[in-house]
Amino acid sequence: MLVIGMICNCTDLEMLIEFAEEKIEFLKEYTELEEIPCLSTISNILKVINSEDLELCLYGIFRNVLKTKMKIEEKQICMDGKTICSTATMKEHERPMHIITALLADESVSIGQITVESKSNEIPAVRELIELLDIKGAVITLDAMHCQKETAELIKNNGGDYVLQLKGNQGNFYEDVYAMFDDKYMDETDKECEYEMYTTIENGHGRIEKRTCYVLKEIEFFTDYLANWKGLKNIFAVKREVEKNGKKTKEISCYLSSKNTTAEKLLKYTRKHWQVESFHWLLDMNYNEDESRVINKNSQICLNIIRKYCISIIKKYIENHDVKRKTIIANMRKCLLNEDFLIEVLTYYCSSL
Repeated sequence: MLVIGMICNCTDLEMLIEFAEEKIEFLKEYTELEEIPCLSTISNILKVINSEDLELCLYGIFRNVLKTKMKIEEKQICMDGKTICSTATMKEHERPMHIITALLADESVSIGQITVESKSNEIPAVRELIELLDIKGAVITLDAMHCQKETAELIKNNGGDYVLQLKGNQGNFYEDVYAMFDDKYMDETDKECEYEMYTTIENGHGRIEKRTCYVLKEIEFFTDYLANWKGLKNIFAVKREVEKNGKKTKEISCYLSSKNTTAEKLLKYTRKHWQVESFHWLLDMNYNEDESRVINKNSQICLNIIRKYCISIIKKYIENHDVKRKTIIANMRKCLLNEDFLIEVLTYYCSSL
């Protein structure tokens, strides 16, 4: 009931129950549900469900639907944290609830998460999540907060590779790296250029976006730092230039990576990392998660897991079908208004089980 309701863009428990009451005949026909549980019953169920088991069940269903074992090898796992803002004002929470998600980029599905109290605990929580997951052969992408020597070493010790954004929290190392990517050098296009380069240009939504990845051909200059970063193979930068309404903006981001690969692939790793941030944005825009008034911690975690699963369902349906409206919210609302379309979406996910 919760999964079907959330696929139809129900944003809270009251709305889910109202949806189920209106769709009782539909639910009786296609599920074993005989009557609609009340709000207190649903609340009590969410309090006692083992969230880790729930996540494993939903991930297993998703894997079966895609008819693949979804091997982690060669996959990109994006990790990032999100605070549920409403918990900051709840007496039941000493600090705001912060959920770190590990997202399998190509499949757009969560493969693990850890909950902590407040963003300040995110660094050790990410390391714990790395230990829990099987990351052998995978590439882990993390933002600048997690550009830490200990985190890089942990990823390598567990058989993975890393792409870490480098910022000022690394002091002189960041300053020395940034100096190597001065604009006057990055704009060089002759054969003597000291970078391996790869550029993409996208034109859409009223803007032109140019991204260029510059990979240092030689990193021996950083000998004093290399010993501290296990497996470091590439130091690179991405210059992002955007032109919109006649105005141009530019930003340069620097990265460290243990993956010995091309500028093209390194650019793709940084580009795909936005998917986990997009997931967090969708949780707020589609489900008003930041406004959730659910008090119980376990209930919040379970609802977060189900919301992410439902976003994955709609995203994969859109990717594999020719639909007029490409946005997730538009397809969720169509599921709400059109039972035939809802059946089509559900059939896509149930046919292989």
